[in-house]
Amino acid sequence: MLSRTCLLARQSSKLPLVSITNRFSSDVAEVKASKNPLSTGQTGAAVLGGSLLATAVSKEMIVLDADVLAGAILFTCTYGLGKKIGPMVIDGLDKYTASIETTMSEGKQVQIAAYEEAIAEEKAAIESLQLAGDIFDIKRELVQIEIEAEYRRRIKTVHTEVKKRLDYQVELENTKKAFIRNHIVAWLEKEVIASISAEQEEANINQCIASLSLLAPSQ
Repeated sequence: MLSRTCLLARQSSKLPLVSITNRFSSDVAEVKASKNPLSTGQTGAAVLGGSLLATAVSKEMIVLDADVLAGAILFTCTYGLGKKIGPMVIDGLDKYTASIETTMSEGKQVQIAAYEEAIAEEKAAIESLQLAGDIFDIKRELVQIEIEAEYRRRIKTVHTEVKKRLDYQVELENTKKAFIRNHIVAWLEKEVIASISAEQEEANINQCIASLSLLAPSQ
């Protein structure tokens, strides 16, 4: 590559400077015309640059040796590669940057969601603490109701047991009274029967017969 560049430099040094300048100017004009036609007022910088370059070459301010040509070729290749590869590199970097931003944004959104969830939990905890007083009052009332129900149940149990005992006592007294009454009646009957003699029994029988005889004619 370097030997070919040196050969080109030697051949170009044999050509007249004016022809090189004219060819360079025509090539620049063709390239500019082929890309985008410039309107009046936009070609001044290009013409001025070309004139200055031609003047510098004609006055031998710029010597077209092998190093200059190699530098120009290197600059042209670099510029061409930049034009061709630059957009792809820029697109790749843009995509990579966008992916990084997306990843960071997703992580940020996840953290924001976690913080919002934690804030919601804290708010719920605060509300539950505010409602704790009402919950305690309700539980206290429920306990009072349970105590009252247990008290009434025990009162009913006591009433039932007392009634059973009273009924038992009444039944016992009635049984005692019936037993005493029957015993007294049996004793009196026995004593009366024992107190009646044979003569009194005969007299009573005779009296009963006389009473029956008196009642018979009246019928």
